[in-house]
Amino acid sequence: MFGFLLTDTSRLFRQYFERMVTENGFGLTPGEIRALGYVIRFRGSRQALLAERMGVEPMTLSAYLDRLEGRSLIRRTMDTSDRRAKLIEPTEDAYAVMRELDPLFTRIYQQLTQGLDADEMAVVAQSLEKLRANLTSDPQIKAPFNLIDPSDAAARTDGPC
Repeated sequence: MFGFLLTDTSRLFRQYFERMVTENGFGLTPGEIRALGYVIRFRGSRQALLAERMGVEPMTLSAYLDRLEGRSLIRRTMDTSDRRAKLIEPTEDAYAVMRELDPLFTRIYQQLTQGLDADEMAVVAQSLEKLRANLTSDPQIKAPFNLIDPSDAAARTDGPC
């Protein structure tokens, strides 16, 4: 029952997120926003690793990155340890876009958390972090992050980003 509940909640959240982004996403698709979030979270990662972490095919991610690069939101650089590999870095414009999207993320978060107080949400977040930690040994996935401020590596605990 728990697995079904978690999976179904994730599916419904993703559908809601995609609908809201499509209506208010500043010309970015849900996939592009998700890719940009992963680029920011895992700054300097290889493109193949980003695709793996996102659970998408490398070609799918490549298409998202092409469009993000065209909007000057990311830059690809050669990996000095493997010239065939590309490292992906967000630009300052990427953070500006995330700051512009933050009110939308807040509205989504408020819809998702209706009827839950701050203490309940803290327990939910802590529980999800523990569940995630049980399923991965990757320290970068467990590390705090901030999609809004490039100088702040700490995760926000007061909202969606």
